Amino acid sequence: AMKMMKRMGNSIEGLLGKNLGTKILALVFALFMWIYVMSVINPVVNDNVNNVPVQLLNLEELESDGLVIKDDADFVVNLRVSGRSDVVYRLSRSDFVVTADLTGHRNIGMNTIQVDVQVDADVDIEYTPRHIRVELEEVVRRQKPVELEIIGELASGYMLGDRQITPSVIWVEGPESNVNSVQSVLAELELNDEDSDIRANLSLKAIDAEGNEVQGVRLESEAVEVFLPVEQTKEVTIKINAEIETGEGFILRNITVNPETVIVRGREDRLEDLTEIETEFVQREGITEGETIQVNLNLPEGIQMVQNEIIYLEVEIVEETQETINIPAEQLSIEGLEEDLEINPEEFPETFTVRFFTPADLIENIRSNSIELFINLEGLGIGIHTVDLQYRVSQQFSDEIRDIEVEPSTVVIEILPPEEPTEPDEEENDENGENDENDENEDDSEGGE
Repeated sequence: AMKMMKRMGNSIEGLLGKNLGTKILALVFALFMWIYVMSVINPVVNDNVNNVPVQLLNLEELESDGLVIKDDADFVVNLRVSGRSDVVYRLSRSDFVVTADLTGHRNIGMNTIQVDVQVDADVDIEYTPRHIRVELEEVVRRQKPVELEIIGELASGYMLGDRQITPSVIWVEGPESNVNSVQSVLAELELNDEDSDIRANLSLKAIDAEGNEVQGVRLESEAVEVFLPVEQTKEVTIKINAEIETGEGFILRNITVNPETVIVRGREDRLEDLTEIETEFVQREGITEGETIQVNLNLPEGIQMVQNEIIYLEVEIVEETQETINIPAEQLSIEGLEEDLEINPEEFPETFTVRFFTPADLIENIRSNSIELFINLEGLGIGIHTVDLQYRVSQQFSDEIRDIEVEPSTVVIEILPPEEPTEPDEEENDENGENDENDENEDDSEGGE
């Protein structure tokens, strides 16, 4: 061993002893080149990598505790990387692993969580922010109604019946603030002149009160089935069904319905023979003034109003008064008298008194010729007869004049035979006789011939 060490020492001494200056120079040159390369060709550089996303760790533990991050925010950090250029410039955004561990953070509201940055390279890293603030909320689950928005029109003369949506409510799950902002779950249907029933499967979206889609919530069902019956429309008349009795001294002037017609909808077979719809039965007793009555319609089964119009009955009541008019005897009409007979008018009174009841506001319009008096002599022969007075009311006032009384109510009338022809003069008879004889002679002569 001693011999071997001695030999190695001699060898090193010999190596250094030979060309020692050249070797030192070479070593200095190599050191210089290393310094040059490291400082000029491959210098230390700084680089910025911005908006690197932060990965949140252990989210599943958060969700298992019934918590969720509000607004599902995206967290990012900005990096400043220092190192040799050949290392720094080889790095890409994906080489940096930026994480924030949610373990142990369970406070509802704001939580401050440290950010950690890792990269597999010989570089120094500075980053901001070094912490992120995560707002946690409870996960809630609530039912929201399904609304159907219809775009477009059906064919003319058709309209949609009562819609059926299955399911009609949807469970919405997510952060409490997000779920609370959901007003309804919306489905959209586009129409294009359809004239038959519609069935469709429609996708859904959660919307807020302004109609904007709410993000960050989950719907239990992504679609609903809708059925919309397509019905025809028709305009029909409203028929009044009322029994109105006025108080003493008043009469019913008129009952009208407003509106007079209504548009209804229903299946074609139900509308085909439908021309009118009655109001519900209305009964009034002893009323002394007009009244406006709101009524419903007795809609047949399967028939509905297109619009829920309010139907009114307008009941017009007027005060009643008694009026008396005198009709001259010469205005009495004689009917049914045989052609060859005559009457003796000297037996009639000079006038007939007619009493009747009528609305007070019509008194000035009613004249004596509004009521016609007549007697009917049909089947009566020559002699003296007692005949009932009869009357007719002009059509204009047929509904306005009632309880008519005529005084006298009968008349005694003499039916006369036809007038006897007067006796001709003797000269006329002689002349007629001569003429007759001449005629007879002429006849005889003609006959003789």
